[in-house]
Amino acid sequence: MKRSSPDYSTTVVEEKPVETLDYGTQNQPVLKLKRSRQALDASKRLAFELSQFSTQQEILQTLVDLEKELPLESLEVVEFAIRSLWERFYHTEDAAVRVKVISLLGSVTRFPGVNVQAIAEELIKLLNVKDEDRTKDSHKVCSQIFDTLLRLGRLFDEEAKIVHHIEKSAIEHLKDPHFSVRCRCLCLIGHLNQGTEGSPSKVGSEPQVVAQSLLASFAKDSDPRVRTSALQALLTLHDRGQKLDMAVYDQASLALNDDYEDVRMAAIKLVWVFSQADPERTVKLPSSDEVRLVDDAFIKIWHMVNDLSMTVRREAAGLLGSLHLVSQKFLEQTLDKKLMSHLKRKKTEHEKRREIHASGGADGGGWSTGRTWGDKAPEPEIDPEGVSLMSSGACGAFVHGLEDEFMEVRSAAVDSLCELAYRNSSFAVQSLDFLADMMNDEIESVRLSAINSLRKISQHIQLREDQLETLLGVLEDFSGDTREAVRELLCHCVFATRACLHAAIHALLGNLSKYPQDKSSIWRCSKFLGEKHQHIASSLVPELLSTHPFFATPEPSIDDPAYVAILILVFNATAKSPTMLAMFPDHTTRHYAYLRDSQPDLVPHLDNEKSVSDVHSKRFEEGGSQTAKSFFESVQLRLQHVTSLKLVNKQQILKTAIQDLKHVKSIDSRLSADAECLCLYLQCKLMIVQAQQDKMWTVPAAMCTHQSSGLKSLVESILSTSYRVEHTFTGLSSQQIFLLRQLRLIAHALQILVTQRSSRTNERNLNSMVQVWESFLTRIKTFSNFINTENINTDAFCAEVVSFPGFFESNITNPSGVVDYVQSIMLSHEVPWLELHSSLSQASAVLNEPRGSSDNPLCFSAGLTLGINVEAMLENVPDARKVRVQVVFPDLRCHWFIPKRDDIHVLSPAKQRLATTVILSHSAWSEPGLVDVSLVLKYTPEVDEESVLKLGSREDSSTDVETQGIKQTKSAKDSLVDGVINLCPPVQVCIMPKALR
Repeated sequence: MKRSSPDYSTTVVEEKPVETLDYGTQNQPVLKLKRSRQALDASKRLAFELSQFSTQQEILQTLVDLEKELPLESLEVVEFAIRSLWERFYHTEDAAVRVKVISLLGSVTRFPGVNVQAIAEELIKLLNVKDEDRTKDSHKVCSQIFDTLLRLGRLFDEEAKIVHHIEKSAIEHLKDPHFSVRCRCLCLIGHLNQGTEGSPSKVGSEPQVVAQSLLASFAKDSDPRVRTSALQALLTLHDRGQKLDMAVYDQASLALNDDYEDVRMAAIKLVWVFSQADPERTVKLPSSDEVRLVDDAFIKIWHMVNDLSMTVRREAAGLLGSLHLVSQKFLEQTLDKKLMSHLKRKKTEHEKRREIHASGGADGGGWSTGRTWGDKAPEPEIDPEGVSLMSSGACGAFVHGLEDEFMEVRSAAVDSLCELAYRNSSFAVQSLDFLADMMNDEIESVRLSAINSLRKISQHIQLREDQLETLLGVLEDFSGDTREAVRELLCHCVFATRACLHAAIHALLGNLSKYPQDKSSIWRCSKFLGEKHQHIASSLVPELLSTHPFFATPEPSIDDPAYVAILILVFNATAKSPTMLAMFPDHTTRHYAYLRDSQPDLVPHLDNEKSVSDVHSKRFEEGGSQTAKSFFESVQLRLQHVTSLKLVNKQQILKTAIQDLKHVKSIDSRLSADAECLCLYLQCKLMIVQAQQDKMWTVPAAMCTHQSSGLKSLVESILSTSYRVEHTFTGLSSQQIFLLRQLRLIAHALQILVTQRSSRTNERNLNSMVQVWESFLTRIKTFSNFINTENINTDAFCAEVVSFPGFFESNITNPSGVVDYVQSIMLSHEVPWLELHSSLSQASAVLNEPRGSSDNPLCFSAGLTLGINVEAMLENVPDARKVRVQVVFPDLRCHWFIPKRDDIHVLSPAKQRLATTVILSHSAWSEPGLVDVSLVLKYTPEVDEESVLKLGSREDSSTDVETQGIKQTKSAKDSLVDGVINLCPPVQVCIMPKALR
């Protein structure tokens, strides 16, 4: 109905509200159309206003607003904007406005269908303005034109004729007096030069050499910014596949002595490019000697380690690590501060003797006295100008880099030294002392880099006592990352003497007493020390085990972590040296059996002749894996025939299969993830079968009001378990994830059916029905999108589910009909079984710190903060950014803390270490309390699962959100409402906030 308003002389349109799932009137589509029309009008309006405004500020503001509207809506609007921009360009003399207009032309022409060539030709014509017609700010416009031409030139094919016209214009304007124009022209030539006109050029052709010579000539320009642009343009030519001429190398070598920092940076990169492109090419030196190109580049770049600029020194130190083909004699000079004989080739002793014999005289030097027959001719004096300091700069280059005052240079030098030492065993031995000294650096990141570098080259080196002393001193570092890196280095090192192993063991035991939280890492280090030093460890067994040939020594406690570390080392050494078994006392043999069961990853199997059970244990281990695999396959085969059985037998078989899978998980760790995944899936399937066969569906709806609590708990378990399987197991296929989402869809439908049957008849109105089915329709939409995205093969059940939204809209006024339709689908559906075709891995975490064994509370002032160190090992967690530290207080309030990115350290592709600090704060308590600290995995649910669990709850009997959160915390299960999955059991820490006096 339309009516006219006499007060405001406007027309108001009133439409009848149409009820939708959003509980509102259907006016939003009209608003969307209005917003779309406004955006279209805005771009046209801004383009039209360009010709209306006259002041610089108004025009610039309009141009900025037009730029924000990009990309424009249609080709018609783009062409209108281009015409308006050209009109504004020709009607204004302001340089700032012209620059902005040309910049906008380059952005607008990216729209498909625009005549880019016409715009490029028009811009080229603007460059041919006579000198007397130019203004004082014309260089700004000219440089912006070349910048826009570069953007337009990239839109054409490389052999297009317009590209060569653009390049020709850039070459003509290289004589421009202003540096910005010359810089833009050089950059354009580097990006668009092809060498020939009309066809791609061959590598090394004459036009390419001419273009490179042209660019190289501007490396001598008076302006340093132009010199930098020229060298960078040559680098761009190399990146585009052109082979650079050797004349460019000579020019880059001269540019290494430039006064401007950016010029030297570009020159270093050019020299490095030549060393990588043609390393075996010979280069003549000023002393008429010849040297390989890679050696000459090595010397030139390392000379830049002594540069005044820190940025240049860092770049030089970082590039040299990739020069793997450098000669050994030059490589060794980098660790020696003694000056070489300015690259003159030294003659061998054999060559010297042969020359002396040929001359018929004895070796001599200096001027001839005339008293000796056949005296040697005097040696010529060395010209001081002939000694090239650049050539001798490689001497001690690594030493200078490692002693630099800036940590960036030292870190780059350590990395390059490690890279070269990794590929050269003799150089690795020589660099060992220098890397060991870097472990005493004042910066933690440099120390870590040195430790990791030593670990990478550990296959080439043996540690001496003095070197090991420096290394063991770092074990006292307060940083847990540094201590962990040192222990990882010890795991890979080989010691030269017995005293080295003895010192390492005592250092680890001292480290264990000072930092008991490092117990697991120290035990692992002891394992590798025993494996790598079995022959040296045999002589230390009596001392380590405290045995005596005459006196009986007391039996150590197996609960002592230091004693366990010694046993782990001894047992691993004995695995490759069985003669050590005779040196074990009786209690050590008993302790071996205990540790073998409690720490199977650290304690190896020993062929102990005294124990027959070990022989049987070894035989069981050899055949256990094959037996467990066969048993696991038999369980899967048994599950394939479940669909043809009766319901009672089906439940019994599922329960038996779940018990069998738990047994498989306990006997073979390699099948643990597969068995756990299938076990959890079968639990969900069993719960759905139980829900489908519940007696609730056979009794009248009026009697189901108080019989739905059991089914609702099953629904919650199905949802949480399916999320756990999907997000903690890595290696699941799209088809397997599809089955898990199908489980949640069925559980959601069962929750709605239970809600509808237990609700009163007078509550089943249209509004309540829409509220109940809204999240279910959202889940179906997500389910359908997943099927289409992953191309899942579906069955009749999925087809009915996907078509349900249409059925719901057509029967929205018939709630009972919708419920009956869904009930007929869900209660008759048979959940398919999960096929595992590949091995899976399960995400888990081991919380090493805090321990939670202390009864002494951690006291802090109420209202202030308390830091709790959290250290854990994460395994098979694909995205560690989703890990959270969960803290549950005694009042059952739960907090989640997000670790920083630097707190997560990657140890291997499947293993990560988390070391962070959780900051707690609370009001005053009357007595100490326990907080639960654990690690959880955060995920995003498909829908709001909290609303699903609260379906059917009445306002008078429902509890608040806080009480429901407390209930979930008490159950110690995954929080479905909060979207977290527990990765490890919680550790209780006793804290005590004290009131301020």
